[in-house]
Amino acid sequence: MSSIIITILFMVVIGAIIGGFTNSLAIKMLFRPYKPLYIGKWKVPFTPGLIPKRRDELAVQLGRMVVEHLLTPEGIQKKMHDPVFKLTMVEYAQKEVMKYLDKEDTIEELISKGLHMESPSTVTKEKARAYIKGKLEAKVNELKAQEVGEVLPDRLVSKVDSGIEPFSDLILTKVSDYIASPEGKEKLSVMIDLYLAERGTLGSMINMFFTNTRIVDKVQPELLRLLKQKDIQQVIVTMLEKEWSSIKESKVETFEDKVNLNDVVHDLSEAIVKELPIDQIMELPLSKAIEPFKDRIIEDFVPRIVDAAGNYLSHQLQPLMEQLQLAEIVKSQVEGFSVGRIEEMVLSISRREFKMITYLGAVLGGLIGVVQGIIITIIG
Repeated sequence: MSSIIITILFMVVIGAIIGGFTNSLAIKMLFRPYKPLYIGKWKVPFTPGLIPKRRDELAVQLGRMVVEHLLTPEGIQKKMHDPVFKLTMVEYAQKEVMKYLDKEDTIEELISKGLHMESPSTVTKEKARAYIKGKLEAKVNELKAQEVGEVLPDRLVSKVDSGIEPFSDLILTKVSDYIASPEGKEKLSVMIDLYLAERGTLGSMINMFFTNTRIVDKVQPELLRLLKQKDIQQVIVTMLEKEWSSIKESKVETFEDKVNLNDVVHDLSEAIVKELPIDQIMELPLSKAIEPFKDRIIEDFVPRIVDAAGNYLSHQLQPLMEQLQLAEIVKSQVEGFSVGRIEEMVLSISRREFKMITYLGAVLGGLIGVVQGIIITIIG
């Protein structure tokens, strides 16, 4: 009886060893050998292992599996529309934006670092100057072919039209006041002297009968009386109206020889740029510059941007993933892995299961050994 038990136990041990060993060998042969083995020119069967031999096919299948079953547009869209995920993304974005907005770097320093730009304030001024100058030049070229009356605002034209008569009155009043003043009288006396001197003998004869003072005393009141007459005023009004009408009907380009429009554009653009607070803005720390808008940026602007970005990506996900060619990326990555790395990746996931398969082979081998032992005992 004891010999029977020993025989059965022996068969169990042998069966367990064979079952465990064969299963372990089968698992090893999934990965090894990494390369085909040769005896002379004869290739040893089952070399290389299954996975090294089918690595290219494995790479293709993994790429398809990722795109068709794992990273699908529908799955990503569902995740992006998930309220919890949206809230998490908004909180993350708010935290990152808050860190950036709290920086004490000046706007000029941030632009210089971010865009690798030297002297952003100078560049900004140059850009602003070029933009303003370009706009002014385009406007001037557009206005050159138009009449002055069409270019000037209607309000200004009406104001000048209605101001001609008061302006003529002002001219006559100022001229009369000047002639009536001692300075004006002295100037008038000098003019009479020059006039008589230019008349030669006639002037000398007049001087023989009148003194210079007496002539001024007679001319001054008459001249003042003449300036107060309505006819003189009407002449000046008519002359001003005629000149103003001529100016309004003239083309803007006719004044180019009197006024250098290029210089005007240049000087005006320089004056505008000089008034822009570019230097003051560039020297402000970012935290101070956006202080009045900080709460609105964090609480309103950032959530809107995150939501808009999520919606945009959600709608563009399908073409975006097609452009990324994720299947090709996965395929290229897997093809670049060494077989040893693939083995390590698989074993890191399934090491426990492979051990259980080995143990199962040993158990099955042991059971087969029991059956064999019993059969041998019965036969024997």
